[in-house]
Amino acid sequence: MWVVALTATVTFLAALALERARFDAGTVVALRTLTWITLVASTLWFLVRPLLRRVTDAQVAMYLEEHEPSLENSVTSVLDEGSGSASPALTHRVSEIALEQARRVQYGRRIERGGLYRFGGALTALAVLALFATLLGPAHLRLGLSALLFPTTAAESVNPYSVGVFPGDVTIARGSDQMVTATLDGFDASEASIFTKGESDQSFQRLSMLNDLDGGFEVLLLGVNEPTEYFVESTGVRSTTFTIDVADLPYVDQLTLTYHFPRYTGLQPRVIEAGGDVAALPGTIVELDIQPTMLTSAGQLLLDDVVVSDLT
Repeated sequence: MWVVALTATVTFLAALALERARFDAGTVVALRTLTWITLVASTLWFLVRPLLRRVTDAQVAMYLEEHEPSLENSVTSVLDEGSGSASPALTHRVSEIALEQARRVQYGRRIERGGLYRFGGALTALAVLALFATLLGPAHLRLGLSALLFPTTAAESVNPYSVGVFPGDVTIARGSDQMVTATLDGFDASEASIFTKGESDQSFQRLSMLNDLDGGFEVLLLGVNEPTEYFVESTGVRSTTFTIDVADLPYVDQLTLTYHFPRYTGLQPRVIEAGGDVAALPGTIVELDIQPTMLTSAGQLLLDDVVVSDLT
């Protein structure tokens, strides 16, 4: 009874604690260890230890007669006669009387019957309470119990909460910008932060992320000039740590747009330096003059991530 009660209490409290720790892998391992140590220790103390204790015949006799007064010291009398110099006939007669009285009290079985019934009822009530708490309680309680009671499952894999990050590991051109987006899986939160550490930094730097239109978060890392580690965290749930590698790749340093308007407009060509977005009348031809950051042998023009032309 005590083994079950103590272990169940520790297990349920540990399962609730896992939610507060957001199922952190280290916390999962620690609370698993605590749960199973409690089970083993309580089993050794309340079950194994009493079984290893040696009990003498005299102690058993005194226990029986203390709880069954109707025995009238007959059991202890048998032990006394057996250890003394009484005649065999007297010893035999005393033994017969003791056996008869012991038979009437069912050999002491009823002494513990009431206690067993009480313990059985309490154990049943505890089991029913635990079952109702598990079935009707919050989902994270069931997840916590599962994480604790199956120690062979990897601690990282039992976490129902995660932060998805895009683009993850990536290689970009040195000095270019990088958009990072994050989505929350299994939970909701109003804010998220990105932590970055460049090759020359001593520690991670925190930067708040903005809410995007899809319910996630985003941030633009400007001018990444060196390999950078980063991860996203929200309400204690942390993503995997990713790496942005940089390489000396060509990218657009300056874009000049030349608009050739339709003849019916009567407009002269218009040149826009440091151009970007294109907005023009239907039929307008836009010429792109691209100055890369370094010499390159070829390039491509993409429209909605689809290659539409090679650059010359």
